[in-house]
Amino acid sequence: MATRDRRTPPWGIRIQRRMGLTPAQRDMLSACERFGWRLAFVRQPLEHPLAVLFATARDYVVVREDGSLDRWPDIALRH
Repeated sequence: MATRDRRTPPWGIRIQRRMGLTPAQRDMLSACERFGWRLAFVRQPLEHPLAVLFATARDYVVVREDGSLDRWPDIALRH
């Protein structure tokens, strides 16, 4: 008997990550993805979500609630 894979498919994870973002964040994310940036994860602090995008392993930005980019965010990342 075959078991059914219950994990969320990759496209579902991408959609779930974007669900909590503001419209301005989603617009900026789409613009950045056209230039090769990828959404790594979304931080969920108490105030509002922060989208973290990576171009390379060391080059990252944070998309703030208003859709602006923060090149030097005050967040700690584990590598």
